[in-house]
Amino acid sequence: MKKIILIIIALVWISALIILIISLTDIYPNTIFKEHRSVVGIGFIVVSGLLKLIYNSFINKNKNVTLN
Repeated sequence: MKKIILIIIALVWISALIILIISLTDIYPNTIFKEHRSVVGIGFIVVSGLLKLIYNSFINKNKNVTLN
């Protein structure tokens, strides 16, 4: 269960990073993110901050329990 939660956190962050890369570069010329680059950037920062809080609370809660 613990590993699944950590994997989900990682997948959410990686997907947010991919969306950020697509919006800030012209890999795909006509994307829906192209016109809202600043919103995507701010959203990435917010998502990263929230995931860090979730990760830290998860780690502190399970500090004495090993990942098996």
